[in-house]
Amino acid sequence: MNGIYLYLLLQEIRDKLLGLYINEIRSMHRMVQIICGDKALFVSLYPEAPAIFFSKRIKKNFEKLKSFSDNVCSNRIKNVEQPNFMPVMKLELERLDIAGKSEVEIIISLYRAAPNFSIKTARSQKNLFPRYLEKCPKKSIIELTEKYLQSNYTQKGIDFRERLVKEIEGVDKYLANELTSENIQRLQAILSGARVKPRLVSVLPFRISLFASEYIKEYSSLNGLLAEGIKKFIEKKEQDSLVLQKKELIRNLNRRIERLKKGLLKEEEIEEYRIAGEMILTNITKIKKGIRQINLFNPYDKKDVDVKLDPRKTPQENAQAYFSKYKKLKRGQPKIKDKIKGFKKEIENIEAGIFKIPGVIFVSGEKKEKPLPFRIFNLVSGSVVWVGKNARSNQELTFKFARPNDYFFHIRGYEGSHIILKAKVPKGQRPKKEDIEIAASIAAHFSKAKNQRNVAVSYTQRKYLKKNKKGKLGSVILMREQVIFVDPGVPSPLTFF
Repeated sequence: MNGIYLYLLLQEIRDKLLGLYINEIRSMHRMVQIICGDKALFVSLYPEAPAIFFSKRIKKNFEKLKSFSDNVCSNRIKNVEQPNFMPVMKLELERLDIAGKSEVEIIISLYRAAPNFSIKTARSQKNLFPRYLEKCPKKSIIELTEKYLQSNYTQKGIDFRERLVKEIEGVDKYLANELTSENIQRLQAILSGARVKPRLVSVLPFRISLFASEYIKEYSSLNGLLAEGIKKFIEKKEQDSLVLQKKELIRNLNRRIERLKKGLLKEEEIEEYRIAGEMILTNITKIKKGIRQINLFNPYDKKDVDVKLDPRKTPQENAQAYFSKYKKLKRGQPKIKDKIKGFKKEIENIEAGIFKIPGVIFVSGEKKEKPLPFRIFNLVSGSVVWVGKNARSNQELTFKFARPNDYFFHIRGYEGSHIILKAKVPKGQRPKKEDIEIAASIAAHFSKAKNQRNVAVSYTQRKYLKKNKKGKLGSVILMREQVIFVDPGVPSPLTFF
């Protein structure tokens, strides 16, 4: 949301905000809700869709931001301002108490590179996210005169639209691409109060326009567009995340099928173990303990073959080992085939729409899917957190499902679930700090320390783990580890409308 769109939005909602008393601040992922009685100001801090809109209804499923709420609770919105068409909105608050008048400021920064929500007092500023951008204002859009346009259009080797973005405040690259000489005049008329019908151009990425000839829908107000558009954006983001999650499930099931296929043998390959045992017993007087291999006559194909032996075992023990291997393979082949069949059925179910994540079930038809062995949390970034349900599930998640570069999390000093973070980042890069914090909080939540605060969670890459053979099922040894302190918790459901 660029500064010009923010300016136009504030023309619509400023009077509705002035005088409202703030009850509390709530958040869900990158959405912030400023609750004022039965009304709310929503702030989208998604980098793909930074935006603000006002609603006459509050939304559920948001969690209270206690430290932010404590600073602004019972404060009245005294003033709403936007400095020089910048994508920054400031709410000036005031509260009367025994000590006198106290003033606080809410700063909403909508820069795509680092959208943020801050509370500023006389002594400090608290930011919701670590990265906070503070830029010097550029030229005002009001200075975009006909003379300026003519002088910049005629300069050789300079992209006019790129120059607009660099020099004029409130203009982003999308708006710059639409600013013909005619549209610039229309824009200046709009800024002076002319009526406009904003248009939703795309949902993901989220794009709006004042001039686009191709668009999804035209709205009578910018606030109405943003309220409905952000809802569609989050729904689309959730759908895309589910598609990625389904692909990941299918990919891992196919990997397991390929591993199982390596254990499938032809009937004649299995029979070789029985024949080897018989040949050893037939020639038992010729075989001495301590040799590793012997050439024996195979009566079935009338050829001499080399038979491997364990030098530590007697001829009888070697023969018995071959017979045991033969029986094991014979019994195991149907089980392997059944497992492969079961995994293929799971893939069919997922592709048919039978797909389960915590709290949400998507079903096509009347069939019900067998519960997954892990809990799944889909993060806003596109990363996925997998959680073991019990000791056996932990073991399978960590040593069969997880890949070497995935991240493993576990509570320190307490029993708890294994957590695997499959980060959506370029190969060789670390997960986002926010994803690490969320995964650690989930690890603390699914442990015996879930009712404590500021608990220690260890994490490392899966390749730095090994099984603790002397410990219980699911017990591991971390060859490298880092520690992070977090409060236990799990992400809220993504959909909030």
